Amino acid sequence: MLPELILREEKRKNYPLLFSLGLVSALVGIKLAQVLFPGKSAFAAVMFAAIPMVFPLVDVFLKDEREKEAHSPEIMIYSALFAGQVIGFYAASLIDPSLFGMQVSVFELRLVEFGVTGYATGGPSFVSILVNNMTVFSFIFAVSALIGSAGAFILSWNASVLGVFLGVLTSELSDLEVLTGDGMVPTPLAYVPHAAFEMGGFIVAGILGTMMSAAVYRRHFDRDTWEDLTKLFFTGIAMVVTGAALEMGDVTVFFAGFVSVIGLSFWMR
Repeated sequence: MLPELILREEKRKNYPLLFSLGLVSALVGIKLAQVLFPGKSAFAAVMFAAIPMVFPLVDVFLKDEREKEAHSPEIMIYSALFAGQVIGFYAASLIDPSLFGMQVSVFELRLVEFGVTGYATGGPSFVSILVNNMTVFSFIFAVSALIGSAGAFILSWNASVLGVFLGVLTSELSDLEVLTGDGMVPTPLAYVPHAAFEMGGFIVAGILGTMMSAAVYRRHFDRDTWEDLTKLFFTGIAMVVTGAALEMGDVTVFFAGFVSVIGLSFWMR
């Protein structure tokens, strides 16, 4: 039922309802994981949350590649589902963070950096953040290019990591500290701006890999197709760079990256 609903709303470009369906798929996936795989719910929740989105995402991307449609609706579809799943994993982590040990292990060092575990270490540099994010971008692109349906699983995994991370931060704060931070632990809201750019770049990487895979399979080697994919590639890179600059507070790089994102968005058909 969920796959059919998602596919229908994709065709209607009903982004608010797609957000709601992403939320529902996350909550249902988490509950199924708890019931069926109580000892491995962290990974199983991602799998179950992704399954309803596999067919709808592949179907719309293959159709758009065949008909050479604009990419902005694809990005909005992906983003709406992603945002809904982030909220789903965020809510579940507030209720029972012990379910998501695998996700916590991804950002455990980041928690240490601002003393959630009781001590602090030196913060990361712009270069280290950018290298890490570009590695993730490349991995998502490669997996999506090799296995087109992997985009749904990558989307759910990233949503689970971000949602649980924000949930862990929230659980360390109380009352209005959730909005302001407590001096040691930052407010989760501080991560929303740069996470939006970084995750947007990762979403573009998933779309790019899927579209490139479809173009190769269908032998669409014409110049227009590959120029279009190149524009999408540089848009994703610009978003990742902008996110890293915003995270480190580098105004010059952020401004250059932001302008690039806007310019490339108008450049894409």
